[in-house]
Amino acid sequence: MVIPLGRQNNRFQWKRHRHRMSHLRQDPLTGRWVIMAAGRRGRPNEYPLRREKGGDPADCPFCLGQEARTTREILAVGRQKNSSPNTAGWRLRVFPNLYPALTPEGSGPSLHDPDEEVPSSELFVQEPGVGAHEIIAYSPDHNAGLGTLSLEDLTELLQVLQERFATLAKDPKHRCILQFVNHGAEAGATLSHPHLQILAMPMVPLAVQEKLDRMEVYRRQEGRCLLCDLLAAERKKGIRIIDENENWTAFAPWASRFPWEMMLVPRRHQGSIMEATSMELHELARLLGKVLGRLDVLHGDPPLNLIIQGAPLENELPKAYFAEGTEAVDGFHWHVEVCPRLSRLAGFEAGSGFAINSVLPEEAAGRLREQEG
Repeated sequence: MVIPLGRQNNRFQWKRHRHRMSHLRQDPLTGRWVIMAAGRRGRPNEYPLRREKGGDPADCPFCLGQEARTTREILAVGRQKNSSPNTAGWRLRVFPNLYPALTPEGSGPSLHDPDEEVPSSELFVQEPGVGAHEIIAYSPDHNAGLGTLSLEDLTELLQVLQERFATLAKDPKHRCILQFVNHGAEAGATLSHPHLQILAMPMVPLAVQEKLDRMEVYRRQEGRCLLCDLLAAERKKGIRIIDENENWTAFAPWASRFPWEMMLVPRRHQGSIMEATSMELHELARLLGKVLGRLDVLHGDPPLNLIIQGAPLENELPKAYFAEGTEAVDGFHWHVEVCPRLSRLAGFEAGSGFAINSVLPEEAAGRLREQEG
């Protein structure tokens, strides 16, 4: 039967809204995985085209008093003892994303409708979108940001991130956990209230796998950690160092992809945030607050992505990646990337994989060192 165009579109719309569970498809040319998450199209967006600032705090689902507009919280800190969950009075809240890219197994409909074509060729590889997608509203202040948090609040946020990583890592279906911030419309945020996201994925993303592979090759050839050696070389040169303390160093990467990009690396070799001590998290909070403050002085609260990259989880990796007798990935060294989005990616970048950076990292580091963050 031939279905008129209008009925085809209506049927497509109905099926798209009915299927909230995502799935993953693998690009046969690159091996890159893509999350197909049509349900996320319904999420609120405070940043329509050509609009720079977020919406009215009174209508923000992440603000105090709006707790019923989110999913039920996983944890919260700051309320008085014996307070009810999902109420005001919190300092920080964690809850599942209402419009998740990935969902726990069994939380949504099956991958296919009976009337949908199931790919029959090995060229079209797909997997269920099993995982977790959480939100951390890390301040009740609608206008706060990571750079405006107190040292105590930023340390507390890192401690919560460590706890959520450890909890999500226990699920054998989770093979990589990415913690990240989208701050500002140019960085992909749809809500302006300060928040961080956590995605637990059923496979290792290509960007993480490429780093893992290079670190493993270097370990086999040199017998040392690639990022440990890179950090030592940057500290010796000094020209790209922005700031450091006893446990952490912040520098502008040699091949920065974005103007004013920064990387924060722990001085002690460790695979993920799960291995950091309380003192190391405290010192990361201190250094992160300083460098973000300096970036704000120069650029006035710029849009940015902050990404915490840790080792993939053990259930994905061959034993060769692990130090004998430990669970830590031998050769992987976790780190924090700060990527200001002061320039836009265009056709060349999308088509080539190259980045074009108009600000030398040596210049960026020098300017950031000069600021009083």
